[in-house]
Amino acid sequence: MAIYEAFNSDGVSVVVSDVDLDQAARDDGPLTTELADAAAQAGRSDLAELLRRSLDGTDRTRKIAAAKALLALHDRGAGALLESLATSEPDTVVAKSFTAVATRLRGPQAALELFDDPGTDPQLARLLVSNYNSHLRIEAGDISFLIAALRHYLARSLPWLPKLRSETWDNGVFLIVNALSNDGAVRLLRDAETERSALRRLLATLPEHTADDDIVTGAKDLRAALSDGS
Repeated sequence: MAIYEAFNSDGVSVVVSDVDLDQAARDDGPLTTELADAAAQAGRSDLAELLRRSLDGTDRTRKIAAAKALLALHDRGAGALLESLATSEPDTVVAKSFTAVATRLRGPQAALELFDDPGTDPQLARLLVSNYNSHLRIEAGDISFLIAALRHYLARSLPWLPKLRSETWDNGVFLIVNALSNDGAVRLLRDAETERSALRRLLATLPEHTADDDIVTGAKDLRAALSDGS
């Protein structure tokens, strides 16, 4: 029996087991935030329909967790539902999160095109990065997206980037570096010389842009992991 560290709607870490997920499947109702998180970690595609039901209600955290779980499960069929719900969702953060997830479900290139567009809503653009604060398994296209996003952040080359508060800018860069540091992303980067070299150059300049110790340390560790000798 596997167990998973998941987070509930209050942001508290809790333990969820396969037994809990099996019971949720039998209960046949919307999933709590922690069950949605654990379902994503476990790859429980059998719970996709319950995750779709969890997109409704008043709990912002649960709805976003359910959307990101569907993303982690690569439930492309959920994209149309998310786009439809986004049009009537009264919570703008949830609505834009649904749009961000639906966009990534169409593929990393769709996400990159939307992020690159100077006319894209700034919060939506940031939520495209936030998609990677999830259990999504990184693909080659995601590497391209994340490197492009990091390049934009460092150059502040989109209209909304120079206007960000430093902590919001730091949060975006942290998410990018963290996503690129997971084992799957590092494996892909080691097999992609052009992307690896470009990323290492960007990481080398990161300390010039932030005083955040976690970002600086993460960039240093990632650059080392991607060195030619690794």
